[in-house]
Amino acid sequence: MANPNVNEKSETSSKSKIPNIDTDAIMNSYKKNLEILGLVNKMSVEICSGVAKLQGAFVKQILSDLGDVAKNSKPSEAFGKFSELTHGHFMKAIENSKQISEMINATHGDLTNAINKRLKESMEEAKNIIKK
Repeated sequence: MANPNVNEKSETSSKSKIPNIDTDAIMNSYKKNLEILGLVNKMSVEICSGVAKLQGAFVKQILSDLGDVAKNSKPSEAFGKFSELTHGHFMKAIENSKQISEMINATHGDLTNAINKRLKESMEEAKNIIKK
């Protein structure tokens, strides 16, 4: 049995056409805008995931190193080794911060380029939406 609403919707769609406006072009432009938003979201999730993994590995290494010192050192030696480890891990944290910053900057650049490209395309599409 045919759905009576299907025919009704197509009639409504054809009735709602705006004269001299290409509604299909508007919908295509909107679809492309949503695709860019999806890309931005995907890249944002990827960068957050990468940062979280890097930080998780760093913390895991710190805890492992501190645990090794605590297990394998005499109490009188442990303080000196903890100080050395702390200094080393502090320097590593600075390196990790630089790496995270580079990851974010690279992603930011890629996103900015994609968005700027889409904006230029949108401007061209807007000019073509009005039918001549």
